Amino acid sequence: MTIIVPVYNVSAYLNTCINSIAIQDINSNQYEIIAVNDGSTDDSLAVLENLQLQFSNLKIITQENQGLSGARNTGLDNALGHYILFVDADDYILPNMLNNLIKIASTYNTDILEFGAVGITPGKKIVYSMTASTHNNVLTGEEYLSSINYMGSACNKLYSFDFLNKHSLRFLEKVFIEDIEFNSRAVFLSKRIMAIDTIIAHFLQREGSITRTKNFAKKEKMIFDIFIVLKSINDFTEKTVTKNSIAYIPLKKRVNELVATMLLRVMKETKTTRIKDEIIIKLKNENLYRNKYKPDTKTKKWFLYFAYQYNIFSLSCSLFSNYNKWCYEK
Repeated sequence: MTIIVPVYNVSAYLNTCINSIAIQDINSNQYEIIAVNDGSTDDSLAVLENLQLQFSNLKIITQENQGLSGARNTGLDNALGHYILFVDADDYILPNMLNNLIKIASTYNTDILEFGAVGITPGKKIVYSMTASTHNNVLTGEEYLSSINYMGSACNKLYSFDFLNKHSLRFLEKVFIEDIEFNSRAVFLSKRIMAIDTIIAHFLQREGSITRTKNFAKKEKMIFDIFIVLKSINDFTEKTVTKNSIAYIPLKKRVNELVATMLLRVMKETKTTRIKDEIIIKLKNENLYRNKYKPDTKTKKWFLYFAYQYNIFSLSCSLFSNYNKWCYEK
C-alpha cells in the first residue's frame, strides 16, 4: 500500500497528519508513505526530515511547485504499493483503520473502495459528515454513478494501483477541484466498486485553503478552473460514456451541478462583469447554458433557473461586482 501526501507550506499540520498515518494497525513494512514536497517555502521539508527519522517507511520527494495534482501524480509515478490512498497534509486518518480497509479491498477485489469522512474546523467542530454504503455489494462504475451519491474527493477512496495504471488515470494538473474530474473518469471505468459507511478520515476546514480563499485572483482562477473541469467531464460523458449508458444522465446532472456552482461564484465572488460575459459565452459554445439535465440538488436546480434568466442574472452580477470592488478598494 502507498499513501501519497502532497506537501506545500503546511508545516503546522504535518506532524498530526504523518503520525496519524504512520501509527496504524499494520506493520510499517506493509506500506509506504510518499510525502511530495511541492516547492514549499516554509519549514515543511525540515519537519518531514525529522519525521523520517522516526518512521522508516516515510519517503520524501522534493520538486519544484507543480500544484496538488502534480504532486499527486509524482507520488503515483514513484509508488510501489498495490493500493493507493491520498491524504492531504492538513487532514488525518483515524486510529486503527488501515488494516480493515485493506482487508475489505482485498476480500472484494475492488478497483475503488469508498469510505466515510468528516469535515472539521481547527476547533474540532464537525462541519459535515459524508458517508455512502453499498451494503457489502460490489457494483460496476455505471451502477455506482446511477445509484450512489458519492463524494467527489480523492481522499476518501482506496484505489487499486493496477486499476489506475490500466486506464492511465492521473490528475488533471494546474487546476483546482481536480478530484471531481479525476473521479468522474475513475468511477465510471471501474468494474468493481463499493462503499462502506465507516468514518476513516477527518478533513480540516481551514481559512486560506483553496476553496475558502479571500484572494480575488484565486477566486477568478477557481471559476475558470471549474469550467475546465466541467467541460472535461462533459466531453468524457459524450465521447466515452455515451447516451446508451445508465451513467450518462447522472454525469450530465453532475456537470450541471458544477455549472450552478460556477455561476454562483461568478455572481458573488468577482469584481467585474467581464468574467460573467466570458463564462456565459463558454457555456453556450458547449451547449451547457440551459439544457434539460437538472441537478438533483434542489437549491442548485432553482439557482440555475434563476441564472438562466439572463437579464436578471446579469443585473445581479453587476450589483455584486460593484459591491466587491468597493469593499476591495476601501
